[in-house]
Amino acid sequence: MYHVDSLVERKAFQGSRGLNDDRWHEQLWKAMRCQVAVEHQEGPFTLEAGMDLGLVRLEVKRLRPLTLTRPLEPPPLLEHEVVQVVALLRGTLRVVWGGRHSEMGVGDLYAHDFARIRELTIPGGGEPEPVVMALATIPKPLLPMSAGQMDAVLGRGLPAADGVGAVLYGFLRDLAEARRALSPSDGLRLGMVLIDLVSAFFSATVETDPMPLPGAGRQALTVSIQTFVLQNLDDPELTPHSIAAAHHISVSYLHRLFQDRGETVSAWIRNHRLRRARRDLADPALATVPIHVIASRWGFSHSSAFSRAFRIAYGVSPRDFRAQVLSRAINESLRTSAMDDLDL
Repeated sequence: MYHVDSLVERKAFQGSRGLNDDRWHEQLWKAMRCQVAVEHQEGPFTLEAGMDLGLVRLEVKRLRPLTLTRPLEPPPLLEHEVVQVVALLRGTLRVVWGGRHSEMGVGDLYAHDFARIRELTIPGGGEPEPVVMALATIPKPLLPMSAGQMDAVLGRGLPAADGVGAVLYGFLRDLAEARRALSPSDGLRLGMVLIDLVSAFFSATVETDPMPLPGAGRQALTVSIQTFVLQNLDDPELTPHSIAAAHHISVSYLHRLFQDRGETVSAWIRNHRLRRARRDLADPALATVPIHVIASRWGFSHSSAFSRAFRIAYGVSPRDFRAQVLSRAINESLRTSAMDDLDL
């Protein structure tokens, strides 16, 4: 099971207000392996309390003018394992990522893995807090993209004026505004919605890229097939033969498309069915729905085969996973209620 806490270090500078410059630099280097080249005299960084949305982490950051630079030394492996999606809510952001130079403004989306960031600049504009952003951190294995597809969307400003991009930007903005009012069970559901939205947006971006990468025809076909599969995961008759027939290609060619990703068609279908089933098992609103019903809903006709596949994928049985997640949600709800009582 992937969880943001196990893939990304908690930022040591979350409580950085009141630190002197030397201490702030030390914490920044330890947490993000960055050096501050330029900073505003009033201090460069504040971070509002974030929240876990199940497998996703949402944060709202407010940054004053600064420039962060990173060394060219190999980054920690864990920095390759997550994607960060940024919705810029105020100000301007400039980023150098893997040789790509991008500048974003209000209304833009930007995505990267932190491993390949070389420089991030918040230009000064005379305002005390010129940049506000909503930032979602998502484990890469949760996004149905090959390495080549992922690289096509990372490190660049992404269109958010209409279509799926506008929906995703508005969703991140609204989450940022409403996060304090969300319960832990709300967070679990919304985190899964966010994963699906980011997946849809990345796929749409690859399909409509005006500067396609080599092999873009095969890549676009693969994305189209993946979208078809995701829309039909609940169909127990979904097989390589039915997928190939729906796209007017041979089964052997379908298998070659997925071999480019290093996996089989059947494995890709099974993994995404498991993810949907795991989402439902983590939903408190579905706590009384029998596990075999959830398995059947996502195309698993035999509960024993589902339990075995789930344990292999996540290292725990479906029953134990549901119990652990729901127990954590209840405990978090009780803790939040107790803190609210103290505030009265």
